Amino acid sequence: MKDALRAAGARFWLRNARAPRSLAQGLAADPDQDGLIRLDIRIEDGVIAALAPHGSAPDGIDLRGGQVWPGPLDAHTHLDKGHIWPRTRNPDGTFFGALNAVMGDRGAKWSEADVEARADFAIRCAYAHGTVAIRTHIDTFMPMARGSWRVLRNLRDRWAGRVDLQMSSIAPLDRFAGGAGDEIADMVAESSGVLGMVTRHTGSIHDALPEGFQEELDHFFSLAEDRGLDLDLHVDESGESGARALREIALTALKRGFRRRIQCGHCCSLSIQPEDFARETIARVAEAGIDIVVLPMCNMYLQDRV
Repeated sequence: MKDALRAAGARFWLRNARAPRSLAQGLAADPDQDGLIRLDIRIEDGVIAALAPHGSAPDGIDLRGGQVWPGPLDAHTHLDKGHIWPRTRNPDGTFFGALNAVMGDRGAKWSEADVEARADFAIRCAYAHGTVAIRTHIDTFMPMARGSWRVLRNLRDRWAGRVDLQMSSIAPLDRFAGGAGDEIADMVAESSGVLGMVTRHTGSIHDALPEGFQEELDHFFSLAEDRGLDLDLHVDESGESGARALREIALTALKRGFRRRIQCGHCCSLSIQPEDFARETIARVAEAGIDIVVLPMCNMYLQDRV
């Protein structure tokens, strides 16, 4: 089948495929017990040009009932820190263990060549499994971060047309104060990236909101507003009930009338909040139009030990 696909040229039919009924609206076919329908798919110049009932195509590649799905996207990755485990383990599996391991590895080994080798390997693996888009957070501790951003910009250009690569900064909220925040935000804007941060201070965990949190959060929003940037935030990544940044982010977006997109990742502590507080938080998140990305495998590993 792979040989047939390689030899098919720019225009061909995929015959006898199966796809979810929801992806082929208007096509007259009865779904099976799993909600899949049989169909023929016309490909022209790398895109789907037509869908037809099974048996319509006069020729083409027989998929023998194989399933066809949209290419997946990965909305939250860290390509700059991927694949370091063989040389730098998390010694105890905890959040602090992961944090300290990455900090030590970053300080000792993250040359541009090292980041490029690991990130490119990760993208190649994703591409081999059909991934079409990746958003990666990049540890943005200046000035070292300039090298990582340079590497990821080059990889974005190299993979254009196969995998769409988006880049987001990540650093603790306190690191965006003063001129340092402008430096990071300017680099993100120049890279056509997303402005991202962690809702905790340097060296801390996600627990009670730090002193001055609202003022720092407003300043962070202003950095994005001044440059027309989307936001991507690591939020409340703990089992601490005092970690309540998600609600404040939503309220701040509503108060400021923020018009760009906001994505919040992790949001673990929401699961242990009092019911009324959780419902009110969720309502404000929905009102602000915030996208949520949870990472259950990661956080069950790091947080569920207690």
